[in-house]
Amino acid sequence: MASVADTVVFPMQDILGLGGEARMNLPGREHGNWQWQCDKASMTDSISQRLKKMTEIYGRAPVENTIDKES
Repeated sequence: MASVADTVVFPMQDILGLGGEARMNLPGREHGNWQWQCDKASMTDSISQRLKKMTEIYGRAPVENTIDKES
């Protein structure tokens, strides 16, 4: 997140702190790739708050639109 790039992309498995068992792709493996799926229950309040805090710390949180609030 500290990169100067405009966009940052995280694999969901990293956000959830999962290990190798959640890999989506194993190079050189003919079958079984791209099978992993995330269920909604995996994104706990704790993980959500940690991600929110990181986006704020690194200046990547959405900018609030004050024009809409004034209407």
